Amino acid sequence: MNDDFWDDLLAHIRQRVLVPVVGPDVTRVDIGDADQTFTTLIGQRLAERWNLSVPPGPTTMDAAVAAFLRERGQDEIERLYRVINDIIVEVDPEPGDALRNLAAIDDLRLFVSTTPDRVLAKAVNEVRFQGRQGAREISFSPNQSTSEQSRNAQPATPADTVVLNLYGQAASTPQYAIHEEDRLEWLHALLSEKASLPDWVGYQLKEHPLLFIGCEIPDWLGRFLLRMSSNTRLSLERIPFFLAGCSASREPSLSSFFATYCRKTLVQQLDIDPATFVAELRARWVQQTTPRRHDAVGDALRPLPDAPTIFISYMREDADAAKRVCDAITSLGGDVWLDERRLSPGDAWEHEILCSIRRTVRLFVPIISANTEHAEEGYVFKEWYEAADRARSIPSRRFIVPVVIDDNYDLNPSRYRQMPDSFGRLHFGRAPGGEPDAGLIAVLKDEIRAMRRTAA
Repeated sequence: MNDDFWDDLLAHIRQRVLVPVVGPDVTRVDIGDADQTFTTLIGQRLAERWNLSVPPGPTTMDAAVAAFLRERGQDEIERLYRVINDIIVEVDPEPGDALRNLAAIDDLRLFVSTTPDRVLAKAVNEVRFQGRQGAREISFSPNQSTSEQSRNAQPATPADTVVLNLYGQAASTPQYAIHEEDRLEWLHALLSEKASLPDWVGYQLKEHPLLFIGCEIPDWLGRFLLRMSSNTRLSLERIPFFLAGCSASREPSLSSFFATYCRKTLVQQLDIDPATFVAELRARWVQQTTPRRHDAVGDALRPLPDAPTIFISYMREDADAAKRVCDAITSLGGDVWLDERRLSPGDAWEHEILCSIRRTVRLFVPIISANTEHAEEGYVFKEWYEAADRARSIPSRRFIVPVVIDDNYDLNPSRYRQMPDSFGRLHFGRAPGGEPDAGLIAVLKDEIRAMRRTAA
């Protein structure tokens, strides 16, 4: 139960950028008084129907299909798709607690299901929409019809909850994946661009953090899934991935691959029962999102006890100007963190600062100047790149407000080449000598008001 794992995960959830990828081990259903995975239910039905030779104990759908192919060959394989669909329609099970707990975390807006049933969508509809068909369901298939592709291409709105069936949705024909070779074909279709996900879905899967829960991830599939979800080499990637209760966390070769070739904070793994994990995740999310009580008078800007943090990042040479910027923001009602420990070295506070930028800071204010431009190195640049990295997962609000303190600033941010490239696309504020001008004051007021509304 590593705190960094949970804190990183919850920060992405609060920002509504985390995408959970839900596997068969968390797709548990209630059948009478029994609770079991849906794929195990299907596997047992198939084994009984054809008297398949399977190992003792629970039989998954994958195991039953593999036994069917060994014993009966490929000639009858297409019939399996119809039979599995019939089982899904006949049973129509109730979602178990794990899926209901996941659906209750309403900061999650896009779910990816790796099983062909509609149990996850059913859980979302029951928990969020009182049983109405409120969730938008889309599915991917290499042979998808043009009309379905057109429907799926319509981007989701911020208010939508979307469930994507990555390997198709059960039907009487082979339009969905029921075994590993099917899934290989699905991935080949994506890699070869024979078929594609809607652009707005592909963007989210490549640009947002992913959480794999209870997924069956063989070594080859784990490497492919992560690479497909990345815009660059995994050794260079900065968007995080989380795995909880997945087979990957118990596969030494895959875990070794992650540890060797990925940044330490890129792939975080937790070996835990999937249902236990989801229950804990919901409890921690509820605890963090419980509204705070505070006093507010009209639109007055004054500090709140638990207001989100505004962090000022500066070089020691700019300490005096940074202090004046801090005083100005404080006078507007902002809760400012101006860490003066940076004036002397210290590994402990450096780690604390980076963790805060990564998870808890609400507004990041880098102080840009001739000093930062002429410096060959400095801890401040670590802070800037950490903030730029986090900003990639905050698409819907302002997170970084660069402030130039040079008196001779000519409104051309390109003259400052030491900053991350993404800073150059932002609106720069002016504070000559540390005194914010009217434009910067207006921006800061807007952000502080937004923080107050969030805290409320």
